[in-house]
Amino acid sequence: MPDEEVLKSAHSHEHEHHHEHTHDHSHNHENFDEIKKDELRKIIISAVFFVIGFVLDKFTSAPDALHMLCFCVSYLAVGFDIVKRAVEDVLARNIFNECLMISIASLGAFALKEFDEGCSVMLLYAIGEYIHGAALSKSKKQIRKIEAEEHGSHIHEATESETFIAKFAKIYTPVISAIALIVMIVPPVFGGSLREWFYRGLEVLVIACPCAIVISVPLSFSCAIDACTKKGIYIYHSSALENLHKTRSTEGIIMTGEDKRDQFRFARRAAKKAFDISHLNIIVALSVKAIVLLLAVFLKKEVPMWFAAFSDVGISVLAILNSLRALKID
Repeated sequence: MPDEEVLKSAHSHEHEHHHEHTHDHSHNHENFDEIKKDELRKIIISAVFFVIGFVLDKFTSAPDALHMLCFCVSYLAVGFDIVKRAVEDVLARNIFNECLMISIASLGAFALKEFDEGCSVMLLYAIGEYIHGAALSKSKKQIRKIEAEEHGSHIHEATESETFIAKFAKIYTPVISAIALIVMIVPPVFGGSLREWFYRGLEVLVIACPCAIVISVPLSFSCAIDACTKKGIYIYHSSALENLHKTRSTEGIIMTGEDKRDQFRFARRAAKKAFDISHLNIIVALSVKAIVLLLAVFLKKEVPMWFAAFSDVGISVLAILNSLRALKID
């Protein structure tokens, strides 16, 4: 689509009037703010109990029950709602989703008595979700302010089409689950230790947890959205940025500057950078996980859990740091 048509489309979207939705969106926005505050409280509680449990476990001779209790509180604070969503999705026949993937991996770590690993996976996921929501909230507040000033020019919120993570989960989850089951079942049939291979099968789930991908992909888009917000470009949802990159569509985006052509180009660069960073994170994460997974299955000795943890939590931290580069658009 030529730039003139794109900008004309953006202008027309800015001035579409839908008065009947104004009150509902305001009410939903207030609820959203309360939800984010509640999420932040849960993250803080989880982080505090995680640190206490980790210190008690690694640096003191306190009874095991004490640090296990701390880890359980930490996990439940942020993990209860996520596991609940996973169960509800499964009951609704939406089996292969990111909530289920995170739940299986974190509970698998608990089954291996690696409580700190299970908690850290769930906590990182919750933090990533919170940051993503906070960035969108900031952008939506500015959009709502513009609507109020223009007496109800309401922009269509971009439809949340199936995200990359959802598409990815539909393939990745069954493949990893199948591998884990094969590792648990096949070797014992040929004389292997049932306990050892059950342990290795669970370890496959921990190693394969796509935390780095599930966190870093939306985070890179959130950072790009935040960079756009500072330039007066307000985006309803990351799918709007995705559509801008793929089709040059500006639906779900408001540009408030005098030079909308320049803002459009900036938003396009932001979308491209978010995509490039996401793809790099995915390639690195999957490559490291594939190597560690092969070691976990084929080495004579079991892979140390700290090594398995690095393939998940360590790569997640690196991916998060890489995603922050989307805050600066050249």
